[in-house]
Amino acid sequence: MLARCAVVTFLEFAPLYRIRELRRNKSVLPRERGVYGLFFDLAPGIAPAKGCLTRDGLTLLYVGTAGADLTKGGNLRNRLGDHHLGGNERRSTVCQTLAALMPELAGPCVQKLERGNLKFHTSRDGAARIRNWMDEHVSVCWALDPQPGKTEKELIAQLLLPLNLDHNSHHPFALELGRLRETRRATA
Repeated sequence: MLARCAVVTFLEFAPLYRIRELRRNKSVLPRERGVYGLFFDLAPGIAPAKGCLTRDGLTLLYVGTAGADLTKGGNLRNRLGDHHLGGNERRSTVCQTLAALMPELAGPCVQKLERGNLKFHTSRDGAARIRNWMDEHVSVCWALDPQPGKTEKELIAQLLLPLNLDHNSHHPFALELGRLRETRRATA
């Protein structure tokens, strides 16, 4: 697990990459486990940004992990490159959250039967609009970490991260965000 000072260093000084840059060149994303932070130049929907960590005119609203579950074998390139950059709402909690916060951009939530389970997601056009919005407004930094799940929990406990739901019940926006995501699923 990254030490506290390393966590602050990673979020404050690690290189920031615009999502659109990474979409063009995923090869800079490491094939290793780690933690990442998503910085926004515009808070999505009604997400509060007051009190959040800022740098270079951007606001940290979400942290995530890649490879926290050893049984899934994930890494930063898979998690960021395939799920978030690809706008894969079924595998990206960030995309689900953005769709719930900006329903006018995402369009209607649709139902689909997948492997016998009813799933809810954004239409192909809505997912493209979310990807385009992320291209314009989101940057990411990361740090390699052999225990990213522990580091993520530490970050969520210490920082204001309004777009994180897991381990974040102490954040005043968590209930509202959960309600918005549930309302979106209910409208399908």
